[in-house]
This record gives sequence, C-alpha cells and structure tokens, in this order.
Amino acid sequence: MDLLAQATGAALDSLRHAALTDPAAPTPCTRWNLATLVRHLADSTAATRELLTGLPPGPPPPGCAPARHELHRLRATLPDLPRDAARLHAIALPASYELTLHAWDINRTTGCRTPLPPTLVEALLALAPLVIDGVDRTDLFAAPLPPPHPADPTDRLLALFGRRAAPGA
Repeated sequence: MDLLAQATGAALDSLRHAALTDPAAPTPCTRWNLATLVRHLADSTAATRELLTGLPPGPPPPGCAPARHELHRLRATLPDLPRDAARLHAIALPASYELTLHAWDINRTTGCRTPLPPTLVEALLALAPLVIDGVDRTDLFAAPLPPPHPADPTDRLLALFGRRAAPGA
C-alpha cells in the first residue's frame, strides 16, 4: 500500500503539467495522445479504488480533473485498508507500476524533467519479477528493452516496461 501511495503522489505531480499541455500531444504510449493517457489514468485509478474498497466510482469531472479526482479518492482510502490482505496487495502492486509509469509518460509528454521518486523506483525494481515474470504482456506492458549502459534505476525500470528515457533526460 505504501508503494501505491507513492505512485499516486507521482501521478498527481505529473498532472500539474498535463493541464497546461496540448491534449493532442503525442505520448510515449504510441497509440495514445495526452488526453487519452490522462483518461486512461483516471479510469484505471477508479477501477483500482473500486477493486480495493468495493466502492463504485462517482461521476467524473471534465479535463485533467477526473484523474486528479480519482487519484485523491484512491489516496484517501489507502490508510483505512488492511495491510495484511493478500488480495489487496495483488491489486495494489500492479497499480503502483501503472501509476508510476504513466506519471513518467505524462512528464515526458509535458516536458517536465522531475525524476520519479528514487525510493519508489528502487522498490518497484525489486518487486518487478512478481508482476512481469511469466505474464502475457499483450495489452498490458510493452516488450522489455535492454537497459542502456550505464543505466540508472529509472532507466532500468523503464526498460523493463518497454520505455526508454530520451538522451539527456
């Protein structure tokens, strides 16, 4: 749950820049523009919160507001969830990757060079085999890329999920 809280924070930070960027801007998710990516972030956050709490999503506000709204709602529910429920961890861990990677995607699209939180990246790297080993990646994650040399932790995490930081990023 702590990783999900950190990932939620990274996603919320990325949305500050998204609201000031052309919604049609292309993203590292090659099939999506910024508006589609932000809408996906809102939908997946709402679904995660619903899976964790059993509470259905409310009506979404317009623009970047739905994603921000859902991220705040998810973050608000996390302290009240049981810490020892394996089912909840099975939901929270993949959601942590999704929120973190899409925060990076949004930052890249908007030109924001704020790095992902190092403690979050290191934890996600350590737990990655639980999420991606032996999983059909079709429609979930891009194929892994070899990490650049030398690779910092963020570069390694991005490569595991088919992303590459731009040179000089």
